[in-house]
Amino acid sequence: MVSFEEIEKNDYNLNLPRYIDSQTPEDLQDIEGHLKGGIPAADIDALQSYWAVCPKLRNTLFKLNRPGYLDLAVDKSAIKSAIYEHPEFTAFIDQLAADLEGATAKLAELEEEHGGDEGAFSELDKVNKANVAARLPPA
Repeated sequence: MVSFEEIEKNDYNLNLPRYIDSQTPEDLQDIEGHLKGGIPAADIDALQSYWAVCPKLRNTLFKLNRPGYLDLAVDKSAIKSAIYEHPEFTAFIDQLAADLEGATAKLAELEEEHGGDEGAFSELDKVNKANVAARLPPA
């Protein structure tokens, strides 16, 4: 998010390119990986947000080739099943499903409590429909 100070420093110019880097990052190629084989460990490390959820999955999918380079530890055709059947992944999906089920139940409870033609949800629905209708071109 851009601070008010930065906008002020730019004479209140709200031209988006001034604040957003629209350049796509360069796709770096590892020549040693191409020539000698192996997946650069840096490429695997870049997936840290996934390894944080399923830390042991990384060792299931990859094995050391040489320092700084990894190989697949499973056949390419088995990658998807290795992930979907991994205990950490299934536990994560089960927990996510339980959390969503709980949230759905809570929303149903709130709708029951505040629903109906005169409830709070009904008023929000009316406002949303009015806003959408106001934006639609006349038929």
